[in-house]
Amino acid sequence: MNYEKVITNTLDSFGVNRSYTGYDYVVYGLLLIIEDRERIECITKSLYLDIAKHYKTSWGCVEKNMRTVVHSIWNSQNTELLEIVFHKSKRDRKPTNKEFLKYVYDYVIQVSSEVPVTDRYIPLLCPISNNYCEALSAFYIRISRTLK
Repeated sequence: MNYEKVITNTLDSFGVNRSYTGYDYVVYGLLLIIEDRERIECITKSLYLDIAKHYKTSWGCVEKNMRTVVHSIWNSQNTELLEIVFHKSKRDRKPTNKEFLKYVYDYVIQVSSEVPVTDRYIPLLCPISNNYCEALSAFYIRISRTLK
């Protein structure tokens, strides 16, 4: 399973600009969490440090730049995906970085395990990037299953 592709497609579906430094930090951080789920429990003492070491920066920069991505996603116009991933209508505030990583991790694992490989080839284009979007595909597959 190419988790990196699922993660990037999900972020792209939210309209996160790839030029944000935090974009790469989020992708790399989620890949580390997929390797070892326990990393999410020690986000400041472990995960931020691992990301900072990989990108040769400070853990403070990692935290701040990830927060920028979280803010961008929380203000996204993709309300359907926000509802599916974060249950936004039930929340009165944007998630912390730790909560954000947990929600996206759960979503990526769920999408990767639920959607059969044959379903992943529905040719849906992301309205923002105009590229094939696996996350959007999975979203529409899940919606169509719910409506059945």
